[in-house]
Amino acid sequence: MRVKLERPEMLENWKRKVKYRRMMDGGRGAGDEDGGGGGGGAGVALATDLSMCFQCGNLIENTVTYCHTCYDLRSESDFRNEQRWRNLESNLLAVEADLQKERAATKRLEGTLQSFRHMLLQGIHADVTIETGEFDKTPAHRAVLASRSPVFRAMFEHELKEKTCACIHVADVPTPAMRALLLYLYTGDHDAKVMKEHGMALLTAAHKYDIPDLKRVCETAVANAVQPSNVLEILHQARLYDATWVKKACIECIAQNLKQVAFTKEFRNLVYRNDDPEAILDIIQSIAALQ
Repeated sequence: MRVKLERPEMLENWKRKVKYRRMMDGGRGAGDEDGGGGGGGAGVALATDLSMCFQCGNLIENTVTYCHTCYDLRSESDFRNEQRWRNLESNLLAVEADLQKERAATKRLEGTLQSFRHMLLQGIHADVTIETGEFDKTPAHRAVLASRSPVFRAMFEHELKEKTCACIHVADVPTPAMRALLLYLYTGDHDAKVMKEHGMALLTAAHKYDIPDLKRVCETAVANAVQPSNVLEILHQARLYDATWVKKACIECIAQNLKQVAFTKEFRNLVYRNDDPEAILDIIQSIAALQ
């Protein structure tokens, strides 16, 4: 792969994390940088388990569909294509990349998304207002909401009060989470700070308004925040909102920190209420797997 990278630190990061070997005319001997023998031809052959996140420039494993730093999602089609290339017998992918066209396309897309961000933040020609339980109001646009969420679309198309009402009341979502959800609907961006502080609330909102890609991003953030002190509360909410990744992280946390969790009031309530036998069974099986 021949890639022009203008930022030296990004190139060094790439070199450090990706195994590579150069093939130059006449070849190179056993002293090549990856310890392998030389070969004829020009170019660079890569054997890699990493990809670069276009959102923040970090390298991420090919086995995941999101970036842990900025929570940017790769499209499922891109992910499938990557796996199809990687499953070739040689497990090598040779590409000659012209990033100039990619940069131009990226700039055009960034410009469009920036315009949508401006339209949201400035309330340009807004035709509906979202009001949270704290009575904070955010102007929005029915067309954008309906195009991004089937729940909003149903509100505006069917004979519900939201169809004609100029204000939608959302009492069960805090203002920061609701504004983060709107920003995602308009631009696809995630606020890392809001994700960290209000990840579960944003996950709840993504579930409520049927936005599966945002929900997956939130699940990752919440799962990373699981610890013995909050694991039972998060497990309860994860089961309410069908957050599979979060539930798995909680079960593993309980199994690995059983002494810290088993003697808490919350754990006793979980056992005595017996309203979630599947969770108890999952915990027991996870503990058994560690033996």
